Amino acid sequence: MKEKKKPKKNRFFNNFCYDFIKITGALPILLMLRTKVIYQTNKSCTRGPILISANHIGMMDPIIVLTVFPWIRPHFLAADNMFKTKIGAAFFNLLYCIKTDRQNFSVSAFHTVIERLENGAAVVVFPEGQINKTEKSAILPFKAGISLMAYKAKAPILPLYIVKRKKWYQRQTVIIGEPIDLHEILGEKPSIEQITGASELLQEKEFELHNYYEERLNRAKRKSNRQRRTKHEQRDF
Repeated sequence: MKEKKKPKKNRFFNNFCYDFIKITGALPILLMLRTKVIYQTNKSCTRGPILISANHIGMMDPIIVLTVFPWIRPHFLAADNMFKTKIGAAFFNLLYCIKTDRQNFSVSAFHTVIERLENGAAVVVFPEGQINKTEKSAILPFKAGISLMAYKAKAPILPLYIVKRKKWYQRQTVIIGEPIDLHEILGEKPSIEQITGASELLQEKEFELHNYYEERLNRAKRKSNRQRRTKHEQRDF
């Protein structure tokens, strides 16, 4: 069952409240996170419908995504337990969140995501389905469905990697990859297996962003070590 379109008055009120919350919360959040955005290649454009796929490291992830894209109003897939109280439901609906069951992704949520994308929105999903609390893997296996939603809505997927901070006061880093167009990759009449299998491709892209960050970090460490050695050699001389 598809979500009913909201009247223009409600849309204006929601947009106003969304922007008010973002603006009033921007200063303390920006001071705390000091988000640094690194693009893997060229700067990616997020105008128009796009499905933003991000890893999930903590409860702050949606706020981090908002600091990365301050010029748009992303719609988030949110766990149904966030909507249990009337206040919670009102707040998250106000922010265009889409209620979903993390264990059993509903048909209603599936169609709502597609409809939002078709209406030109940016929708943020965390395909891991849960916060990654393990140290064994940087990224958990992706749940199926994200590729099918993007394909049906004809929307590109933008992979995004949120770096886990070791200390709360460290600067937050986010890596953004190139948008992925599944229609270009899969063609016009792919099988269901090909579409759902594209989730593995998205996970590979996420690991690629993780490795890209680690390589940058290692290069910076090697450069810093060389500079320190050079200074010591100059002092000795």
